[in-house]
Amino acid sequence: MKKLKYFAVMAMAAIVMASCGGQNAKKAEIIEKLEAGEVPEEVTRAAVDVQASEVAWKGQKITGAGHHGTIGLKEGVIFVYDNQLWGGDMIIDMTKIVVEDLTDPEMNARLKGHLESDDFFSVATYPEARFQIIDFDPIAGAAEGQPNYRVSGNLTIKDITHSLAFDAIIAFGDGEIMSRAELSFDRSLYEVRFGSGRFFENLGDNLINDQINLTITLFASY
Repeated sequence: MKKLKYFAVMAMAAIVMASCGGQNAKKAEIIEKLEAGEVPEEVTRAAVDVQASEVAWKGQKITGAGHHGTIGLKEGVIFVYDNQLWGGDMIIDMTKIVVEDLTDPEMNARLKGHLESDDFFSVATYPEARFQIIDFDPIAGAAEGQPNYRVSGNLTIKDITHSLAFDAIIAFGDGEIMSRAELSFDRSLYEVRFGSGRFFENLGDNLINDQINLTITLFASY
């Protein structure tokens, strides 16, 4: 009787392992296609509501003074397969940089123009940025209200691409997806040089942190 129970348990374990192995293989296949810029036919596209969604930014000097605002989201899609999140693609409209902390119209326009110039994001040459999501990895044991997914992908700014990973709170079901994430990226990796200690010495209080903070809130439906 004990042998029968043992074999039954082993058989069940084998089935579970085979199922997980098949799922992991499928995930690897889909991720490989996404990395190659292909969208597998079997995935469902969840369109991001660019009007309801928001990309907020914040930059600071070494002194703590800084500015904040938003950036336009041009379009976005999240890929869903087998009731799981598998990847996505976000196009950011760099021509829609908004400065929110300066109420004086002249100062606001001056900073906006500076951010759009070649000192920063060269918007006339590179009007779009892109974040290609390669994987959503669930965080085991995540508490309610805390990040429950590790998101990884490739961020492209000024035609320069680097990998980027961050934690996010994601809720989805009944054809809807809501995501919120707080993250940062190193602007110096994208040749955004102005006030950067990586490119210039002896900046003193004019030193601007290389890390730009983003708070991203997305709403999508499928």
